[in-house]
Amino acid sequence: MTRDSSAFSAMHPLIETESRFSMKPAQKLTALVAFGAACLTRPALAQQSDEDRVVSLGLDPTNPQAGQLPGGMEPSYGRAPEDEADWRFDYHGFLTAPLRVGLNARDDAGDGQSESVLHAPPVVPDDRVTFSHTGVVPNPYAQLNFSYGNKIVTGTASIVADSASVSTAFFDPPDQLGVNDLFLEILPNLGSNVRFEIHVGAFSNRYGAMGEYSEGQYGTPLIARINGAGEHIAATFALGDWALVVEQGLQGQTNKVGVGVTPDGFNGFADQGVGSSFVTHLHGGVGYKGLALLGAHFLTAWSQDERATGPTQPDGRINILAGDLRLTLGRFGHLYTALALTDLKDARTVGRIVEILNAPGGPGVMEQYLGDPSGGNGTLTTIGGQYDLSIGRMLSYPVPFTPGPDLLVSLFGVRTAVASDDPTRDGVNKLKYGGELSYAMLPWLAASFRYDRVQPNSNDDRFSFAVLSPRVIFRTDWNSRDQVVLQYSRWLNGSLTTVRTGFPPRDDVTAIPDEHMIALSASMWW
Repeated sequence: MTRDSSAFSAMHPLIETESRFSMKPAQKLTALVAFGAACLTRPALAQQSDEDRVVSLGLDPTNPQAGQLPGGMEPSYGRAPEDEADWRFDYHGFLTAPLRVGLNARDDAGDGQSESVLHAPPVVPDDRVTFSHTGVVPNPYAQLNFSYGNKIVTGTASIVADSASVSTAFFDPPDQLGVNDLFLEILPNLGSNVRFEIHVGAFSNRYGAMGEYSEGQYGTPLIARINGAGEHIAATFALGDWALVVEQGLQGQTNKVGVGVTPDGFNGFADQGVGSSFVTHLHGGVGYKGLALLGAHFLTAWSQDERATGPTQPDGRINILAGDLRLTLGRFGHLYTALALTDLKDARTVGRIVEILNAPGGPGVMEQYLGDPSGGNGTLTTIGGQYDLSIGRMLSYPVPFTPGPDLLVSLFGVRTAVASDDPTRDGVNKLKYGGELSYAMLPWLAASFRYDRVQPNSNDDRFSFAVLSPRVIFRTDWNSRDQVVLQYSRWLNGSLTTVRTGFPPRDDVTAIPDEHMIALSASMWW
């Protein structure tokens, strides 16, 4: 028995309409990753009615792990199968391919040497796993999703790469992720008042995404990113104008670094000190008329593996307690804010089953926030948010906004307070904030300007820096699925602004960061 889509939509605006209720995961990719070109002219703020609003506490696993493209938000979803018996194959994807060049000066130019030097990629404080990451530097990324299924069940395999081998100076296997996700999505028909969604397999869940459909301007979930194999169940119950959202998941890793494996670049510097790791998570939320969603989150990740702890080291654990609020205010824009408390206990053995502010597992959080002397003990208190507004939609009300010239405003910021057993890291506050103004003037042309300010250490402003980034954006039409971005960025560095160099990358206080960057990037989704 199939659903009556019109009746379902009219009765329960808080649950998805039929065109999106039954869409396949690969079809979601087309919309979820198209943050840029279409957004400048067809922002999500201007496309979706409040009745079509999705009530969800986290990003769909098929959404690529990338933030918003310059100047953009996200467009609408794709076409759904005609009925439950309509099995079909889908292929969708997303790519972005940039050339990024950092400019700096040589202190003592010798014979035959230019006073200017060029670095690709730029030597700047924008490493993804650090708090200093802003997302200003465009990074190579490709995701290809292959799906087969119908309205009830769909199987998806995704191939992901963080570099294009043809343009690299050396082959770096960890950048070629290969088959990244393998999972089934099951959408059982439980009646018009309930949406029930099940994922089983290997996939990621992300909570604390600041964008309306993406990881936001920083490309960093504020609460956590979960990577593993297992199950995830989400249920939405319509109660008149209200909706109750409940999610649950249990995931684990499928391998462990064995004795005799030498850490090296080809294996991502495999760490024998990390044990088999698992995570369980629970989430609950209350939504109202598709306008507001208040959520609560609890996640606990742990390892109890004697091969990592040995006879004396305690088992590791990471607990996360968080709350967030998402306001989808129609012509008044989209606002997201979250508060997350992350508590780490002997977390050295907990692997990348969970990522905190993009830092992988206990070792990553220790390196970036707590310090090695902490033994993996400490807490992070993170608060942040993002607000996006389409001026065109706001001014056109009550007339629906149509593709055309538009001015988009985005404001964003994150603050993290560190409490650590390492006295040198204890009491450090980290802060970053910024804004972007984008103007789509012609079907083929838009421009944006972004400002970022980052303070990695509140106790010493010499580590701080700011970035100014004007951009020119080209595309083939208002509603195109492509964009080419020409960008210039100017870093205003403090006297101790630190970059990461080497292999594996580590903070290098001796390296002088670049002050200028020129980038040319191409993106497309299908």
